[in-house]
Amino acid sequence: MRLLKKVSLKFHWLLMLLLMPPLLWFALPWLTPMPDLYRNYAGSQAFFAQDGELLALRPATDERYRLRLALTEMAPAVQQATLLYEDQRFYQHFGLDITALGRAFWQGVVKGGRRQGASTISMQLARLHYGLNSQTVAGKLQQIALALYLERHLSKAQILEGYLNYAPYGANVESIGAASLIYFDKAAAELSTAEALALAVIPQNPLQRNPERSRGQQQLQAARLRLLQSYQQAYPLAPTEQQRLSLPLSFNSRRDLPFVAPHFVQALARQQPAGPVYSSLDWQLQQQVSQRLQAYLRQQQRLGLNNASVLVVHRPSMQIKAYIGSADFFNASIAGQVDGTTAARSPGSALKPFVFALALQQGIIHPKSLLKDLPQRFGLFSPENFDRRFRGPITATEALVQSRNVPAVTLQAQLQQPDFYQWLSTNDVPLAQTAEHYGLALALGGMEISMQQLVSLYAMLGNQGRYQPLQWLATTANDEQYHPKADTAQLTVPSNDAGQRGLLPEAAFLTLQMLAAQPALQNERLTALATAPKVAWKTGTSYAYRDAWTLGLYGDYVLAVWLGNFDGSSNPNLIGRNVAAPLFFSLLPLLGEQQQANQQLFAQSEQLNLREVALCRQSYQLPNQFCPETETGWVIPGISPVAVSDLHRPVPVYRQSGLRACQHQPPLTELKVFEFWPSDIAALYQQAGISLRQPPAYAENCQQLAQSQAQPPQIVSPQPHLTYLPQAEQPLALQARFDGAAKQGYWFAGSRFLGAVKPGETLFWPATTGRYQLRVQDDLGNVSEIQLNVE
Repeated sequence: MRLLKKVSLKFHWLLMLLLMPPLLWFALPWLTPMPDLYRNYAGSQAFFAQDGELLALRPATDERYRLRLALTEMAPAVQQATLLYEDQRFYQHFGLDITALGRAFWQGVVKGGRRQGASTISMQLARLHYGLNSQTVAGKLQQIALALYLERHLSKAQILEGYLNYAPYGANVESIGAASLIYFDKAAAELSTAEALALAVIPQNPLQRNPERSRGQQQLQAARLRLLQSYQQAYPLAPTEQQRLSLPLSFNSRRDLPFVAPHFVQALARQQPAGPVYSSLDWQLQQQVSQRLQAYLRQQQRLGLNNASVLVVHRPSMQIKAYIGSADFFNASIAGQVDGTTAARSPGSALKPFVFALALQQGIIHPKSLLKDLPQRFGLFSPENFDRRFRGPITATEALVQSRNVPAVTLQAQLQQPDFYQWLSTNDVPLAQTAEHYGLALALGGMEISMQQLVSLYAMLGNQGRYQPLQWLATTANDEQYHPKADTAQLTVPSNDAGQRGLLPEAAFLTLQMLAAQPALQNERLTALATAPKVAWKTGTSYAYRDAWTLGLYGDYVLAVWLGNFDGSSNPNLIGRNVAAPLFFSLLPLLGEQQQANQQLFAQSEQLNLREVALCRQSYQLPNQFCPETETGWVIPGISPVAVSDLHRPVPVYRQSGLRACQHQPPLTELKVFEFWPSDIAALYQQAGISLRQPPAYAENCQQLAQSQAQPPQIVSPQPHLTYLPQAEQPLALQARFDGAAKQGYWFAGSRFLGAVKPGETLFWPATTGRYQLRVQDDLGNVSEIQLNVE
């Protein structure tokens, strides 16, 4: 009697199980919302290089490896093997396999034999997604109800995809995407049939079939061979193929996961959500750059150099191709986990090209403008050159290539709308202090900037002045967002407005040419690549020898190199040209053949508003009829400051006495050409022992040269537009540049006479607080004046 009651109770539960599905099947769609399988899905981040190599796989927030994929990203063999092993009638049932359930009930309950699984893929997904305990009757009923709920709302493909994204594969590894990367170092779409069979049998018993344990591999192999027999019947294989599939497999483990470009991966992880991330990084180039860097640092150990950062960017797309944040991520002694490409460091002279570019854009100079590398004072600021020498008259190109400080500061002082501070701020360079705080030291690296920001600025020079942020992800060749057209006619030309990003295309091109005037450093690897390749490059050395930089453009790439110490310690060997430039040029051959790209980089586009004109070789202005020698130079029509040179002037000289006449009176006089250099440059030539040919003295009846032939003086110090703060025992230096014909100068503050000077002399004035009309007049009657504020 008791036995009959027990059997009756069991059939009662069976009847409930049989009646519940059809009732729920029809009621659920109208009573429940569409399920969201991934609302709380904690996914891992998998980072891939541009060609699919795995850079790193990071666990999810719950410390499990779990990677969501679309069903189309999983090999067909994975789907076939999983369904064959877990749910052969998946496409025939409605979430509950009545046949399998009845068989399991009869075998395990009625006959009391070995328990058999009857859970469908849908039921397993319900258990995994909703975290159910299906070992109890209530839990099993809930699992069935939720399986029907999923089946009613989702397609079979969505359910199978969801299961494979949740299934356990041993230890803390879940999902087919994570399992394929960890155990076979390949994407799920690339799994072979043998590998698919191995992974298909793990979810049924992930603890006993864990591939990371030797016993687990043995049990996995036995289960895989059993599945192989069923697979052969469902998908007939050739005998040789079946024999090959039965061979043991080799498994990797979580300890074997790569961690390539760790700084790059960490930076990308902060930008991207969970899931596969296909980056722009070139895996092979990354490895080669890293190896070359390590070899270089080993060679330089005697100099105390043990840390460096490198960034390689593909200029047309702005995609990052190689990214080394430090020499060794795991070396605590150099603070290796600090990312040197994002660290704010002093750039030294590496920002000078953009001072010159803005000066070109604003019509202050052209590439061959004659600048003065002479001692100058800007209020209390008296810049010096790195070598503590002054080279006198020097072209703008030479001043940039030789990294002369005084010309750079002089140009920065003349920039307006935008000034250099405004331009940096507009182009995503954060400046923590006010413009007054930095002053004219910006041109010399008196601020901090990251390598990534510097590379974005340098890329402008090769991208027609366009500002573009760095790109981290791989894209298709048709993605115009990262592959902008090079047609400059369609470009937005930056104006001189303070809020406009970028540079004039013409200014960018001319700055690029100026930088390329500096010969490339030669080494064995570079010589093997090409003979004297054209490279636009610039070095930088920060104050107190804390940072050594080299940045440049070559072909389609922008390359940046930094050496230094993250703790800010000084090293007298940290000089850009001495230690960063050799590393920079040793890396260029790794970029491959760039001859055609380099030709395009340095080729002048017909759409640029540029003209090559003849310039007088001494003054680098348009030649007058008396200029003895010319050479060509680039100018921007309507912008560049070119005028007819008056350096060479004809002087009437009496044939008999050799004295200078007031006017030409042939045949008594003849015209001889002399150079009339400005006073400061003439004085420098004199200091250097260079004798300039001077015109003869005037005849007694002629006391001075006509004013119309002379240029008015130019006030050099103090600078206009600046406010000066009087300092005790530090008078204000008054300096002016006089025409070569002038012999005396007179300084005035309003109507008050301050003193007289000879050309090249400085007058020191103890200025007090006030607003002054400062005026200088030469002995030819020419006058210049400025407004001066002293606070």
